[in-house]
Amino acid sequence: MTAAHIPTPPALVIFDVDYTLLRPGTRFEAEGYRALGHEFGLDLDPGRWDAAERAVYAAMLERRELLGTLHDEGVYEIVATTIIEELGGGDPEVVTAAARAQLAEWWNVEHFTLYDDVLPCLQRLHDAGLALALLSNTSRDLDAVAAHFGLGAFVDLAVASSVVGHCKPAPEIFAALLAEASVAADEAVMVGDNLEDDVRGAIAAGCHGVLLDRRGRWDVPLPTIRGLDELPALLGLLG
Repeated sequence: MTAAHIPTPPALVIFDVDYTLLRPGTRFEAEGYRALGHEFGLDLDPGRWDAAERAVYAAMLERRELLGTLHDEGVYEIVATTIIEELGGGDPEVVTAAARAQLAEWWNVEHFTLYDDVLPCLQRLHDAGLALALLSNTSRDLDAVAAHFGLGAFVDLAVASSVVGHCKPAPEIFAALLAEASVAADEAVMVGDNLEDDVRGAIAAGCHGVLLDRRGRWDVPLPTIRGLDELPALLGLLG
């Protein structure tokens, strides 16, 4: 756990959703895409998954350069299409149909579970009197997501990019949440798995950022935790 100066405790802790609180199911991993390919007559190779992840990152950067931080419904299909093409692809019309089928499943919360460390962490922060919020680049109804996973008792507010019109790391989406929470930026901490969108976006907006690096991929001079079980101590909640 890497520490840095952050308010202990903060007035507000903001959480990213996908890959921070919610674990996507196996349908969205390499073997899940191979099964999707079989459904559509595509021979997809899960061994090319690393290349597919790199291609998705490049495609999203290109999309961001085109549209900036505007909320972008089209990016979701681009992600699925890019993965399918990098795993082997096939007839373009079939690839498009498979990508749209995968996208439809992405919006189904039944394909997601909470990481094991989520509820204990939120309970600890809630018991300490901290205000908690969700902030996500998504078109989902975050209040419905919170209710489905039993987070409603802990989460005070939730803001989605589809409502604000801007995605993280845009300062507009952070400002919208802070205004709704009536909290100053330097009293808020953002916790998320995306270094650019969650952490550096929060810092640029005047907040503090904590990187959740579950896979140990990053070595950056920023507050970093490997699991949410480390967060309470980082925020000064001991014992």
